[in-house]
Amino acid sequence: MCNTSVVQYKEKGMKIVLIHWRIKPDEESNRCFLEHWKTSNTIGNRDGLIAEFLSDSLKISDFPYITWHLDPESFGNFRSYVTTGLWADSDSFEKQVAAYFNDDRPLLCFEKYRRRRVIFDPVCWRVGQAKLPFGDSDGVK
Repeated sequence: MCNTSVVQYKEKGMKIVLIHWRIKPDEESNRCFLEHWKTSNTIGNRDGLIAEFLSDSLKISDFPYITWHLDPESFGNFRSYVTTGLWADSDSFEKQVAAYFNDDRPLLCFEKYRRRRVIFDPVCWRVGQAKLPFGDSDGVK
């Protein structure tokens, strides 16, 4: 059975947000995307942000148990990155990130396909002893 504090999280509205970026497979697009994410996809008020990570997908040949194929070898025509955001509540996410979503705009110069988004409500969880990284990674604003 799940921890009884699930109700508390649902009341607070904690959200887990995944954004799947599908980037053109050339080095210049990759460089431009990383620079864009670090410097243009900023979060002005981080009070409701728990943490956000931009992650590169790893090759299925290195991890044969992977079943969600996002690596370039699986698709060949784009490179996948996934932003994973942990937000304290829906309102913070809406104000700081979702307010800027506009799928009517043209793709950015480095995008092969439009990015995809999904939002989750945590229903059960584990908390380990390891800590989140302290501070932003190099170049992130």
